[in-house]
Amino acid sequence: MKTPKRKPIEPSPKLAKSLEKALKSGDKLEVDGITIVPPTPSHKNWRVKVFFRSQAIERSGGQTLGMVNAAFLEVKAIVDSLHSGALGLPEHSAEQLADVIIDYIEQGGKDNIWKQGTKDDREDDFNHLIKLAREQKLTCAELRPSHLRTYLNSATKTATRGKHLLGVLRTFITWGNASGYFTIEQLQQVSQVKWTPPKGSTYRAAPNRRQQSKLYFGTTESAGGEVPTHDQVIAFATACQQKFPYGEGFIHTSANMGTRANETFIFTASREIHDKGLGNFVDIENQTVMVHWQFTDDQNKHNKTTKNKKFRTVIIPPTSNIATQFNLRGWLANRCAEALKEQAAGTNELALIFPSPKGRVNNLNAFNGRVIRPASESLGWKMPAYQNADGEDMHMYRFTIHSMRDRFGTTAADEWGYSERQLLEQGSWADPQTVRKFYLGTTDETYRSVKDLHEKQVGSSLSA
Repeated sequence: MKTPKRKPIEPSPKLAKSLEKALKSGDKLEVDGITIVPPTPSHKNWRVKVFFRSQAIERSGGQTLGMVNAAFLEVKAIVDSLHSGALGLPEHSAEQLADVIIDYIEQGGKDNIWKQGTKDDREDDFNHLIKLAREQKLTCAELRPSHLRTYLNSATKTATRGKHLLGVLRTFITWGNASGYFTIEQLQQVSQVKWTPPKGSTYRAAPNRRQQSKLYFGTTESAGGEVPTHDQVIAFATACQQKFPYGEGFIHTSANMGTRANETFIFTASREIHDKGLGNFVDIENQTVMVHWQFTDDQNKHNKTTKNKKFRTVIIPPTSNIATQFNLRGWLANRCAEALKEQAAGTNELALIFPSPKGRVNNLNAFNGRVIRPASESLGWKMPAYQNADGEDMHMYRFTIHSMRDRFGTTAADEWGYSERQLLEQGSWADPQTVRKFYLGTTDETYRSVKDLHEKQVGSSLSA
């Protein structure tokens, strides 16, 4: 395997002046204990060398100042690493922290598997720490809890975001410890760090969306439900239809098939598009959808496999089993026919069932802003403001696109009688605990249904 060709790095003005002086005089130059030998009649290239514990380390420095400086920096990095090892420090602890974070993101995290969207998210997560590390020229060995606190307090204004960033940090430093950048003590120091609001702030962490739903939409008799009722699904679908030509079908599909938004956005009427890994085929003949992919914004790749990497075929339920009585099979059949015509006309290249206004795959954030949030506001689902640490108003909404997945899980378990295995397979969940914790929740009708159940039992015993 060939050694990658070294790229020139222009030296600082001070070092450049010393190198030019050595070149004229022919004298060796000592910098940080490393010897730089100028070219001679018998050696046309600069040479950079040093001895560490009787071990000779030498590199050719080429014929330009940029090349000799690059060779010098390479030798210095080797020596710093050997010194760290001799002191019992991780062998890469002298590396610049900012460079290590950037390399970590670029390689795809600890398991080298991140897609471009995740890399973009991590760049956003780490940008304040990268900036801090560059400003202070921090090496990995110099990272302290004070730096992490400074980073957290500058990177976010909410406790929820702070908790997320701490998790990201912990994963990074755990990887860095195993990879020779950080000590075990530095890893343990993460537990000493916590996001705190600025002095004088009256900030209080807001309840999560589900908790706020119970608080703001409850009654004197019962708490507000965290899963939409069938009537609320109809209302949501109607409101979304006002903002998106296929809004009604999109919401009823999500509520009755449980597919994630980035899976539903690439539903296609074309088997050929599916086979290319560009869409999930809506098979009208068999009344199923082959859900193998989810949309990725990585321009260099096709779509990626679904979350948990499960290939599944999801049943399109008949109208008789849909509580809202929406004819999903008929709607999808009609829409598939339209999508294929649009594809032939060149206005919908992927024969998408739910295309963007330009005939492309919808972006989730843009779709939320254009369709979901306005529809939610029209239904009165925008919850009262809470404030971040700077006193800025922020809002949550009672239900989201993902709430339709909650509806599917609850319907499949309570009304369709799916077994645990069937529910996990159709919904592509990782484990039963996830379903029980998040997807089998209460609705606004739960209290009434329990009350009706007992009243029926009481009535039955009295009549007996």
